Parts: sequence; structure tokens; C-alpha cells
Amino acid sequence: MTIAPEKAFACIDGVVHRPTWYIKPAFVGLACAVATLVVGVLVNPAQAANSRQVERLLETNACPRCDLKNAKLDNAKLKGADLTDADLEGADLSSADLSGAKLEGAKMNGAKLVITNLEKANLREAKLGIMRSRNEDRKDAKQAQEFPADLRYANLKGADLYNAVLTKAQLSGAKLENANLNFANLVDADLLKANLSNANLAVANLVRANLKEAKLNIADLTGANLAAANLTGAELDNAKLGSANLSEAKLNQAYLGNADLNGAVLAEAYLLGTLLPNANLQSANLTDADLSGANLSGASFNRANLTTAGLKNANLTNAKLAIANLSGADLSGANLNYAYLSEANLINANLSGTNLREANLRSANLTGASLVGANLVQCNLISAILKEANLSYTNFSTADLRGADLGDANLSYANLTEADFQGANLAEANLTGANWQEAKLKGVIGLNRYSPSETAAP
Repeated sequence: MTIAPEKAFACIDGVVHRPTWYIKPAFVGLACAVATLVVGVLVNPAQAANSRQVERLLETNACPRCDLKNAKLDNAKLKGADLTDADLEGADLSSADLSGAKLEGAKMNGAKLVITNLEKANLREAKLGIMRSRNEDRKDAKQAQEFPADLRYANLKGADLYNAVLTKAQLSGAKLENANLNFANLVDADLLKANLSNANLAVANLVRANLKEAKLNIADLTGANLAAANLTGAELDNAKLGSANLSEAKLNQAYLGNADLNGAVLAEAYLLGTLLPNANLQSANLTDADLSGANLSGASFNRANLTTAGLKNANLTNAKLAIANLSGADLSGANLNYAYLSEANLINANLSGTNLREANLRSANLTGASLVGANLVQCNLISAILKEANLSYTNFSTADLRGADLGDANLSYANLTEADFQGANLAEANLTGANWQEAKLKGVIGLNRYSPSETAAP
């Protein structure tokens, strides 16, 4: 029997449209459902639309505001392409050439850009963060899968990423020399071994970012937020970090030679073995920071807050710490040769075994400080306050202590050879076993109660 075309059943959008006659409706309905499912899988309307726009892009090298979600564009030649405000979420652009491309405002969350060439591309305010799985609007949204943008080893030299969103982006090994990341959001981004030399990261948000072994030479991080960021082994020589927030950041073994950290916040930061020669840390906040074993030679800490900071065995040779707050700081075993500590606050600081040879501590406050076995040979302690300080076995040979206040200080067995104590206060000080040979004692207060047998004075 021949069936007229107009009487044949039809399956449209999952609905069975049947003529007056039909055979086994259940079977037809099932066939329709299966056909709809298969067609839906093979030819998704959105994917089909993307395909047309992909063709347009490849033919004209321009597709602004196009829907290119999940488009497969790996190895595509799109140099200078115009993709302004395009939707490229989840797109695969691996190894593509997008150098000089216009991607301003583009949505690229979850996009694959591995080894992609984006040199000098315009990515201002582009979204290169996380793409979440479709179940994010359901009750199990908290378990939605996240797909961060993948820019590993991408070439972003000179790219403009002003105010771009790169949350959790994978940028390990990426080339970002001379890139503009001003105001960019890089929270939790992975920049392991990335090259950001001379990049502009001023006021960028790098909270918890992984910058381990990254190159940030001459980079501008002024006002950037690097709280809890990992900068272990990073290169930051001559970097600008003025007013940056580095609280709780890890800077162990990092190099910050000549870096500018004026007014930066490094509270509770880790700087073990960090190299900071000639760095500028004036007015910086280093409260509770751990700088044990750090190289701080020639660094400037004038007016810096180093309250309870850990500086054990640190190298502070020729460092400038005028009016710095080092109260409660641990400087035991540190090297402070020729350091400038005029008017510094060292109340209750631990300077045991510290080398302060020829250091300038004029008018410094060392009340209650411990300097057991410290070396203060030729040290300038004019008008310094050393009340109740523990100075036993300390070497003050040829030191200048004119007008210093050593009331109630413990100077037992100290070496005071040729030291100048003129006009100093030694009331109630413990001078048991101290060596006063050739010391200048004119106008000293509080020495008259000691007999020659109690001291080693000549």
C-alpha cells in the first residue's frame, strides 16, 4: 500500500503528529523520542549556531559579540582578529595565534589557551576566570564543577589585561613581560614560574596567588593586594611594591634587591632566607614577620614597624633603622655592623650574640633588652636608654656611652675597656666582674658604691 506524503506521521520537537490512520502508536512515540534524543545530541541548536559564527570568524577574521561558546579553534590563525565582547566560554584556543587580537570585554571563562599567542592582544576587562558546570543553579550548586581558564605557557607579552578577571586562572609558565594587569583580578591564580618582568600589576588583586619562582623584575605592584600569596623563590629585584599588602605572604628565598616596599604591609609575612639588599622598606609594617636569616644589608627600615619580628641571624649590615619600632623583636645572632639605629625602639628586644660593631644607636631605647654576649665595639650609644637591660658579657670596648642611662642594667662581666661613660647613669647597675680598664668615667652616676674588688677596674 502506498501512503500519501501528507498522511505520513511526523515527529517535530518531540511531539508526534499523526494522520487519521496510524500503526502501533506506542512504537511510533518511542521511535520519535529516540530520534529526538539522537538528533539533539548530534545537532545541538546552540552548537550549530556557533558553527556558523565560527565560519564567519575564520572567513572574515572578525566576529564581535558572537556566541562562540565551546568553539573548537585550536591552532587557528586569528592574528589581529576582532572578538570584542565575544562569548568564548569553554572555547578551545590552544596554540592559536591571537596576537594583536581585539578581545576587550570578551567572556573567556574556562577557555583553553595553552601555548596560545596573545602577544599585544587587547584583553581589557576580559573575563578569563572560572566556568562552572550547568548544575550550578540547582540544589547541588555547591558541588558544581569549576573549569578555570587555562593559559599555561601562553604568550601574553605586552598584552593589555586592564581590569581583567583571571580568578583561579592557570598561568604557570606564561609569558607576561610588559603586560598591563592594572586592577586585574588574579585571586587564587596559578602563576608558577610565570614571567612578569616589567609588567604593570598596580592595584591588582593577587590574594593567595601562586607566584612561586615567578619573575617580577622591575614589575610595578604598587598598591597590589598580595595577602597570603606564595612568592617563594620569586625574583623581585627593583620591583615597585609601595603600599602593597603582603600580609601573611610567603617570600622565603625570594630576591628583592633594590625593591621599593615603602609603606608596604608585611605583617606575619614569611621572609626566611629572603634577599633584600638595599631594599626600601621605610614605614613598612613588618609586625610579627619572620625574617630569620634574611639578607637585609643596606636595606632601609626607617620608621618601619618591626614589632616582635623575627630577625634571628639576619644580615643587617649597614641597614638603616632610624626611628624604627623593634620592640620585642628577635635579633639574636644578627649582623648589624655599621647599622643606623638612631632613636630606634628596641624595648625588650633580644639582641643576644648580635654583632653591632660601629653601629649607631644614638638615643635608641633598649629598656629591658637582652644583649648578652653582644658585640658593641666602637658602637655609638650616646644618650641611649639601657635601663634594666641584660648586658652581661657584652663587649663595649671603645664604645661611646656618654649620657646613656644604664640604671638597673646588668653589666656583669662586661668588657668596658676604653669605653666612654662620661655623664652616664649607672645607678643600681650590676657591675660584678666588669672590666673598666682605661674607661672614661667622668661624671658617672652610681659608681661610688662599688669597691675595686667587685669590678675589674684598674
